[in-house]
This record gives sequence, structure tokens and C-alpha cells, in this order.
Amino acid sequence: MRKPIPPYRWMLAALGIWLVMSPFLLFSQEVLLRGLADREMLVFMTFGFGILLICSRATQGHLFMRVAPVVATGGVLIAMPMVLGFTGHHMAAANAWVSGSVLIVLAAWEALVSQKRYMIV
Repeated sequence: MRKPIPPYRWMLAALGIWLVMSPFLLFSQEVLLRGLADREMLVFMTFGFGILLICSRATQGHLFMRVAPVVATGGVLIAMPMVLGFTGHHMAAANAWVSGSVLIVLAAWEALVSQKRYMIV
């Protein structure tokens, strides 16, 4: 019998889907058609697909190998508005900062849950 998928994995997948869809939901059609949000769109879609790939991996394995890519992705996503210079696009910058922070929180949650599961009392 297969093990159920933990809730933080579902949330990680939902965040990946959000990042892929967020340019179409947050940015106006005029901004997208003029190409004024191409960098932002590329960043969000790339990171969204990356998170979905991370999430599709097996839930078994060493804790560091499950948590480190998620934390790194969250950190890079937080830094992307400054690195690519789209801090002036407030909606995109806020989306990157909030999504990156949520990724780090989800990774911390996974680490805490895994530690509690293997703790000897």
C-alpha cells in the first residue's frame, strides 16, 4: 500500500501551480501584450515548473536532500526582484517575496515534521 502524500507536499505543489499561473492572474492583459512583464513572467513560470519537479520527487530520502532545494529556491525567488530589477513592478515583487517566504516556511515545516517523526523519547 502506498504512503499518503504529506500535506506540505500538496501545498508545495499548489505553490508551484500558483507561480505558473500568477502572471496571467496578477498582471493585466495590456501589460502582458506589450511585453512589459516578460522577465517577471519567465521567472515565475520557470520557478513554478521547478517547484513542481521538486515536488514530484519521492518523499523518501535524506531530509537535507528534500529540504535544501526548496530553501534554495525560496531564497533565490526572494532575491530575483532585486537581481533582475523588477522591484518597480510592485505586484511582481510582492508575489516573488511572498512566494519565496512561503517556500522557506514549507521547507521548515517539512524539517520539523520529519524530526518529530524520528525523535526517540
